[in-house]
Amino acid sequence: MKFGTLVRLKNVDDCVAAFEKVKAMDLESCQLVYKPATYTLESAKIIKAAAEKCSIEISAFFAGFYDDYTAWELKYDFRNAGLNSVAFGAERLKYLLGVLPFLQELGVSDMIIHAGFVPNDPFAPEYTEMICRVKLLADRAKKYGVNILFETGGESPITLLRLIQEVNTGNLFVNLDTGNLIMYGYGNPCEAVMTLGQYVRNVHAKDGVPPTDPYKIGEEKALGEGVVDFKRVFTLLKERGYDRFITIEREIEGEEQKRDIERGFIYLKEILKNI
Repeated sequence: MKFGTLVRLKNVDDCVAAFEKVKAMDLESCQLVYKPATYTLESAKIIKAAAEKCSIEISAFFAGFYDDYTAWELKYDFRNAGLNSVAFGAERLKYLLGVLPFLQELGVSDMIIHAGFVPNDPFAPEYTEMICRVKLLADRAKKYGVNILFETGGESPITLLRLIQEVNTGNLFVNLDTGNLIMYGYGNPCEAVMTLGQYVRNVHAKDGVPPTDPYKIGEEKALGEGVVDFKRVFTLLKERGYDRFITIEREIEGEEQKRDIERGFIYLKEILKNI
């Protein structure tokens, strides 16, 4: 397995320095987060050259939305967090479609999205709307050789499996976020691997605890300080043939983030060594 972390790029002029930081932590890959007002082929060329110069493999592109209207909580985000938003869903879908030529130029085949909360009820109108928007995105992505990976968390694993199989475009997969599955309160990463294992193409190694307030997501923790059973998760992944990327995510900033990523890298390598 290849270890990496997330690179959150605000300006293409900073990309060499950003990739050098990843290399300095002895990591070999990253998921790239970059949200300009407009994606250009020129910026893709600059980023690609910088990653190659630093010998960092961009394992996936995490495509967020250009707006900042998501609250990251467990009430209003049901209607507002992603493509499910009545007010912003169409605008966000258009933004994601604009990523595709950029990704083709960048040479990255996997685009991760926060689709938004997916209803468990397959007959809910909101579920039908989600299917239609995902189908449009997946069909367009396929023409560019791009896979769409769902970030796990905002739905039960079986609901996500249903969505993937009902859209059925052949390019829908999963970015397994081990922490989100617990922090949102809808699942556990071990059981999620059993349900979604064949669709996992990238993994966010993240730790956390379950929510205790029905309106707030559970707290994220440094790896090893939450309740994620990484030994069991990695065992289940390996049993299903997973041998791709482990992307360490720590949702804080500064030197503490760097220390936690480095410690997490050591922690996860030791676990893998003993499986």
